[in-house]
Amino acid sequence: MTAPGNVEAWQRVESRPDLVAYLLLLSAEDGAAHADRGVDGFLWGWVTVLDRHLDAAASLGGGWRGLACQLYRARTAEPRRDPALAEPPTDEDAVSDAADLRRYLATLAVDFARDRREMRARAARGLWAGDGGSWAHGTPHAWFDAWAAWLAATPHAHELEPVTWRSVAQQLGAAQVYE
Repeated sequence: MTAPGNVEAWQRVESRPDLVAYLLLLSAEDGAAHADRGVDGFLWGWVTVLDRHLDAAASLGGGWRGLACQLYRARTAEPRRDPALAEPPTDEDAVSDAADLRRYLATLAVDFARDRREMRARAARGLWAGDGGSWAHGTPHAWFDAWAAWLAATPHAHELEPVTWRSVAQQLGAAQVYE
């Protein structure tokens, strides 16, 4: 896929390199349009998408394109914040279906919000908060960039094929800390 011209280019995503290009496009678009939403807002938007399509999303039959479509929808979906979904927290290795991914997204969203609160509290107390907390990136566009960079660089790319709910969770876990 050549560099997509707009965020509706999810329809042309067919491979891991295509998703890398699409994530970079989302990064550029969200850096300008949705920066105030935050990573947790995006994650809660994705929870909303999965809530609406949980029965239809029984498989990631769309592979990389199906994942790109979910990202496209999550960018503008109304965030349904339900921290109870994250109790108990879900580990990426426990993800095996759409419902598990929904719980994992909620776990990440709750963790991101906690991390930002802790960083603000440290700064308010005059303590150094420049290490970024447990999340390497605090904005959606930086997080998309990290996700794309990890996907492009990972030596474990063969483990991501075919796209599964668990492999999506592993990608999200990597994007959380990848710099």
